[in-house]
Amino acid sequence: MREVTIICRLKSRNGLAYYQRLHDELPKRGVRIVAAQTVKKRKDFIRAIRAAVKSRVQTIVVVGGDGSQTAAVAEFAHAKSVLAVVPAGTGNSFALSLGIKDVESAIDAIVQGKEQKIDVGVVNGTYFANFATIGLLADAAAQTARPLKRIFGPVAYAISALREFIQNKPFRIRVKWKGGELDFETHQAIIANGRYFGWQALTPDAGVRSGELAFFAVEGASRTDAIKTSTALLRGDQTKLEGAHYFSACKIEIRTKPKQRLDIDGHSLGRTPAKFKVEPKALRVLVP
Repeated sequence: MREVTIICRLKSRNGLAYYQRLHDELPKRGVRIVAAQTVKKRKDFIRAIRAAVKSRVQTIVVVGGDGSQTAAVAEFAHAKSVLAVVPAGTGNSFALSLGIKDVESAIDAIVQGKEQKIDVGVVNGTYFANFATIGLLADAAAQTARPLKRIFGPVAYAISALREFIQNKPFRIRVKWKGGELDFETHQAIIANGRYFGWQALTPDAGVRSGELAFFAVEGASRTDAIKTSTALLRGDQTKLEGAHYFSACKIEIRTKPKQRLDIDGHSLGRTPAKFKVEPKALRVLVP
């Protein structure tokens, strides 16, 4: 019988509802819940996960969105505990990268899934689960109010992005990696450890077991360029855009002029410059 500890971030969009669902479904399907708790504040959430990992709990179920999962990953990296993801947030891109589409597939993974080792990203010494954004996308995430996300879901980010277009200005980005260098003007850049940005694959090679990070940005300084990029990201054909730059690498160094906001999975992490690296197979997870 699999035994689990459940930790739920109440501020995530569907946190409480999914927490209650787990209590209803898991015992019926042969999973024993040995401990469970709900927390509101991010610092309390991190503290609860850290305590569970230090206690060497075998399987810890984390209920929350991408921001909560990133907070969890920092505690799970290189630990023996296994992370079971229940996507209860707005975007849930990290869960999609694991093959978990909804709460039903999350429960299936907990009940009869298999353990798998996946990569984690690191930027300026901080772990992240799925992706980092720079510029317009990071600004939009910072301005997306929690009530807006509860009402509109992922569309809330698009609403905030439209608002940011009015005042957003292009910036110069310099990107270096082993074997290449780029220097151009853009409005935004994405660096992904996982496969998905929203509901779409970011690049053909992106994935949580690739051993590399994926970079994507589109060259162009006009507002029209920014709108085309954001629209293409929603459609999933962003790599076909004229001026699209994308590649995969183990380490990526980024500088911008002027400095730009840096965001990891919906959580602000200061400003550029940024040094990225991947730590292969550093995280144990349950997948369907």
